[in-house]
Amino acid sequence: MKSQMSMRLRRCNDRLRNTSWENYLKFLSVLLESYSSFEDVTVLKEHLLQKNWDALVERADSISSTSYRTEHEHRVLNQIAAVIRKYPFPANLVSYKPRDRALEVFLKSEHKCKRMNQRFLAYDTVRSPFEEPLQKASQWISYVLGELNLTEIWDNCSFGPGASVGVHGNATNSARKLLSRSWSVTPGAVEYAYAAFSGDPLIREMLLQHPDSHYYCDSQPDFRQAFMSRLDVLQSNKISFVPKTVKVDRTIAVEPLLNGYLQKGVDEVMRKRLTRVGIDLRDQTLNQRLARNGSLPGQEDPYVTIDLSSASDSISIGLCKRLLPDTWYCFLNSIRSKSYSIDNTETCYQKFTTMGNGFCFPLETLIFASLCNVAYGEHRLKADFSVYGDDIIVRQSVAGRVLQLLGVCGFKANLSKTFLQGPFRESCGADWFEGKDVRPINLDYAFDSLENIFKFCNLSRSKGTWERIFYECLDFLESLIPKDLYLCRPFKGNVDTALEVPWDVFMASGYARFHRNTWNWSWLEIIHSAQQDNPVKRFAGYNIALMRGALTGSTSSVPFAVRRKTSTKIRRVSGSGALTSTLFLGPPSLPGFLRMDRTLPVNR
Repeated sequence: MKSQMSMRLRRCNDRLRNTSWENYLKFLSVLLESYSSFEDVTVLKEHLLQKNWDALVERADSISSTSYRTEHEHRVLNQIAAVIRKYPFPANLVSYKPRDRALEVFLKSEHKCKRMNQRFLAYDTVRSPFEEPLQKASQWISYVLGELNLTEIWDNCSFGPGASVGVHGNATNSARKLLSRSWSVTPGAVEYAYAAFSGDPLIREMLLQHPDSHYYCDSQPDFRQAFMSRLDVLQSNKISFVPKTVKVDRTIAVEPLLNGYLQKGVDEVMRKRLTRVGIDLRDQTLNQRLARNGSLPGQEDPYVTIDLSSASDSISIGLCKRLLPDTWYCFLNSIRSKSYSIDNTETCYQKFTTMGNGFCFPLETLIFASLCNVAYGEHRLKADFSVYGDDIIVRQSVAGRVLQLLGVCGFKANLSKTFLQGPFRESCGADWFEGKDVRPINLDYAFDSLENIFKFCNLSRSKGTWERIFYECLDFLESLIPKDLYLCRPFKGNVDTALEVPWDVFMASGYARFHRNTWNWSWLEIIHSAQQDNPVKRFAGYNIALMRGALTGSTSSVPFAVRRKTSTKIRRVSGSGALTSTLFLGPPSLPGFLRMDRTLPVNR
């Protein structure tokens, strides 16, 4: 009986998976019909009727880059474009080759970095016309970074959750990486990785302990021999691609394991250093607030937002050598991958970092902030700019100089996402039109599961204006939910676990229960829990990896989980957020469809 609900959920998701494309087309048709008075929407309807998917995507792209006169027009048309541009269209229906396009963009960035390297090399013998601002930017970076402290970096090194060369697939947790039979690393990072591991007593124990003994001899020569025997020395990282839009993928680099370990330490230290100049990379809200401020009308010198094209792929080696302190440059140059591999072909990098490099994000933030600081100094203005990655916010009077300096360093503004005038600003996931939130809901997933339908409905209802835009569409999506799986709750929670509905709708549902003992309401919702990586338990040294994981801290109840795999159940949840001990046992139309056991205690 316990498996009845899970079986119904699986059958429902199988059915939705088979009809996801038809459901999307119906959803889109209902949405476009609701706003057929707009000229752009009329064109989209024609493309939809003609099944001209390429033209549909192109039109949506043009809509998203258009400036509109009113907040309502901007909100509606950009929201319609957002449910088209990133939707995962079936590959056989569109002519786009997103991987090929991503590779083309990557190679163009490499060529641009090559030219920048040649330019900076020439500046060694011929004085640059921008020598003074570059020198000021370099001095500012030196002030922010301070002295290179390798001990501090070793203390902050860790294994990230993503894939590394040699440890990929779904099992990429820290235990898999630590206990891997071989550790991939580039030649320049070997000695630094050895120094970092030497200071970790648990890693020393793991490498030196004999499997048949609880004791080990902490011998430095033996440790070095054991460390070196595990190394898989590589010359390159591996380029891979992940979905971004229907037209182009996102290029990322999978780093060698120990390079990523060291880069994570640099990332943490750089982030700490940036806080001394007011840049906190844990918090995007400053950028969001300044973007809203800049969108308000009637300001004399408003904030403007600048976004860069392929920012992380445009950081050339010559630029870093020119701006970074010598000690920092030599260290970072040693632990980065100097070549990349695509389709088993290795090529030397012209860029200094790639997306996937552990310290790429704070490094690009540091470089862009230094150029903003120079521009503000030249204009004798208080440095009230904000930088978060490639999201840059400066005063309008300074923007021209900032863009010029960015161009000198090899960066190019993304004109479709750079807003120097007008009522609209965009930064760090926030869109503002004259101070009003107009951020659209991106549809980058298919309606192929009950969870995805819940997710879209809940996100759409999270703001009243979006619920009005999708009013008829939401009725259609809810019609896809079987009555015996209409799971709802009156409180906010994980958006893909149940529908969030008003109290009157919830109380009329078949799954609402009030417990007199606890004075609490309960309902049914889908619970996703991390799936334990059980095979890693058999690896030699697992207990050491477990201890190390406990000491470094974890937010998960599962010590070492598998990526992209979860255990799915439907549980009764109380208003306090506590799980009860009961699973759903039957359809709501049957009397006694639940076996209500005692709920967990609730503090009121």
